[in-house]
Amino acid sequence: MQANFLKQKLDQTKDMALNRVLIVILIVLVFGIAISLSRIPQTGFTLNYGIQLLLAAALFYMYFSRNTLSTRTKGVIFLSVLYVMALSGILSFGLYGFGYVYFIPASAIAFLYFNRKTGWIITLTSLGVIALVGTLFSVGVLNFTPEKGYMQTIPMWLNMVITVSLVSIVMTMFWSNMYNMLTNTFTHINNQQEDMKKMNTDLIEARDKALLSDRLKSSFLRNISHEIRTPLNIIIGFSDMVAQTDDPEEQHEFNKVIRDNSNSMLKIVNDIVDFSKIETNTFTLSQSKFKLNEIIDAIEKKAKKWIDGKPISLKIEQVDCKLNVDKERFEQILSNLIENAIKFTHEGEVTLDIKQTESFLYFRIKDTGIGISPEEQAKIFDRFYKVDDFSGGAGLGLSISKSIAQYMGGDITVQSEFGKGSEFEFVLPVN
Repeated sequence: MQANFLKQKLDQTKDMALNRVLIVILIVLVFGIAISLSRIPQTGFTLNYGIQLLLAAALFYMYFSRNTLSTRTKGVIFLSVLYVMALSGILSFGLYGFGYVYFIPASAIAFLYFNRKTGWIITLTSLGVIALVGTLFSVGVLNFTPEKGYMQTIPMWLNMVITVSLVSIVMTMFWSNMYNMLTNTFTHINNQQEDMKKMNTDLIEARDKALLSDRLKSSFLRNISHEIRTPLNIIIGFSDMVAQTDDPEEQHEFNKVIRDNSNSMLKIVNDIVDFSKIETNTFTLSQSKFKLNEIIDAIEKKAKKWIDGKPISLKIEQVDCKLNVDKERFEQILSNLIENAIKFTHEGEVTLDIKQTESFLYFRIKDTGIGISPEEQAKIFDRFYKVDDFSGGAGLGLSISKSIAQYMGGDITVQSEFGKGSEFEFVLPVN
């Protein structure tokens, strides 16, 4: 595909350069033919005039058919015209007439429009013709006899200047256009290569993400089967035990275990449902007005149960303000962040600091737990990712919380040092 593109661009470049040079060649031929035809009364119609007319007809045909002829066909016509012009001039006037100068663009056309072998054949053949014709003029087999009045009224140096100037103009235009067009072509190709490199980088990154997502999903399925089966087995087992005992204290204790595991399993199921809604872009929020302290008090009661006898002090700041967001989802985010802080803190403290500005509320949850390494901080909000594979949960809590926060117009970020605790910040716009 890339080779075909390069060939197409090079053919376009050659054609554009040739079309422009053709105009100059046609002007030169028309000018020369006009002068020649004006001398017919003195010289008669010679073979040289007929050749000029045929060359002009060939170039006119090529110019007006430039959009239908193939690149190779145009190259053949152009090369033939230049070669015949060179032969016509060199056989008529010898090396003195500068007809051999047309061999130069002929060689260039051979190299550009065909191949290196053809180019060298034309070049070496041209040199052989020049040497042969020069020899034939030297030994008198060919000779140049100026026509009466020709070359006598026009100084020879002026004829030389005109001839060289016209050929120089043609060559300069040809190479200038060729250089500019090749530059533009290779610039375009270079830009395409850069785009392809970027595309390849993006594809590799997307592939790596897909592979990682696939691995995480496999890990998720393994974990979720364990996370659901474990509390489900506990519920079934303790339900049987409740039926087998008449002791009220034991029944109360067994019911507590059943309730806790039911809540744990319900949280996993809710996370999976929320995740599927977010993935399918069907997640919605329901706004309602409520007091912040109501939610804080409810979370504080839950947090004391989550601590469950661990040597952790809990400090939660109270701020008297009203919010107009999805109450259930707001509580879900704060609960998840505080529960995680307690889960990964074995001793020390967990704090919730709240700061209010005109536009935002900042909830900072700090803990003195195990901390998170820099590598894990980059993945902590990825779906199915778990810092500790042996910890409970499906690995969706933080991912879902961040997505919900962004749905609310806010965000969740993390700062942590491994072994020294973590700080999660939940930013929420104030309506």
